[in-house]
Amino acid sequence: MLSNLSPRLMGHRVKAAREAMGWTQERLTAAMGINDRQTLSDIEKGKRQVRPDELVLLSDLLQRDIEFFLDPFAVTGEAQFNWRAAPEIDEGSLDGFELRAGQWIGLLRWLRAGENLQGPLKHSLRLSAQSSFEDAQARAEALVEALDLGEVPAERLIERLEQKLDIPVLFVDTVQTDDGKSISGATCHLQDMGVILINRNEPLARRYYDLAHELFHALTWDAMQPEHRESNSLEDRARGKRIEQLANSFAAALLMPTATLSQLIDRRRTDDAAYLADIAAQLRVAPSALAWRLFNLRWIDKSMVEALKAERQRLAHSPAPKRFSPSFVGMLHRAIDRGQLSARKAARTMGMNLSQLAELFAEHSMASPFEL
Repeated sequence: MLSNLSPRLMGHRVKAAREAMGWTQERLTAAMGINDRQTLSDIEKGKRQVRPDELVLLSDLLQRDIEFFLDPFAVTGEAQFNWRAAPEIDEGSLDGFELRAGQWIGLLRWLRAGENLQGPLKHSLRLSAQSSFEDAQARAEALVEALDLGEVPAERLIERLEQKLDIPVLFVDTVQTDDGKSISGATCHLQDMGVILINRNEPLARRYYDLAHELFHALTWDAMQPEHRESNSLEDRARGKRIEQLANSFAAALLMPTATLSQLIDRRRTDDAAYLADIAAQLRVAPSALAWRLFNLRWIDKSMVEALKAERQRLAHSPAPKRFSPSFVGMLHRAIDRGQLSARKAARTMGMNLSQLAELFAEHSMASPFEL
């Protein structure tokens, strides 16, 4: 079993377990009876494989089940998350959901590796924390052209992210409070891939905006690592830290590029809030998002911003996207069908029982690859 897990992944887990205990490398080295700290350092850096007897000892000393170190789907110790969550979501709930999400993402990575889907290139934006808001907007508009997103970028965005940028997008059910406050989305950064999570129960315009915002983080993580958590409230967004403000500028320009606005908007009617609200619906954005975009372009004044913000959302109610994604569920189906993964292991990793897993396949119009 040890031979199936890379030394790098094992090292991440040893380090994560040690740090969770609050132990230094020196303390763990002494407890293991190792001659020098460099040996443990090499293990944590993935330069040396853990022997079976050492694994048993680590499990005992660090109070972790053996499965913690051997689970092929775990991302503990290597995954970094940026969450957009309501302030009302407590840290315990967020941490618990992060563990669940980590299992999905670890499984996704394993499935992609099994189908040789890992691309050789890692995409990034030429931006830094010192970049201006205009720089972020220019990069967004250039990306619209590079990805051939068309007149309404939101319509093709998910497809292009997955196919052109190799960034999977998963639509998930998240935790929420009794009064409906929830997690909007997240970016998960791993050394070999990035994944975007979106709350599938959010309104359509919110989902697209969160997707564009999280894309910024996925493409700038190495240059501008975001904080573990940020607020998803409109009020907090406006006074967010610079990285988040850059992300918002990028998202606005990506969904509402100047070329598209010039094509769709009759400049003689920029004093007509109802007309502009209809344009917002065409672009799959909220009237308030279009209002601030036009204000920053100096197409409308502050009074029209307020008038447009007061307009109702014109977007018709749309059903929630199917859970996760067609590509993810399809790969999971094939892995079970080919005997590469047991149905029980798949269900356990997804946080489901077998009946629920069969329902997930049915949701994506796939026959269950196992018998109940």
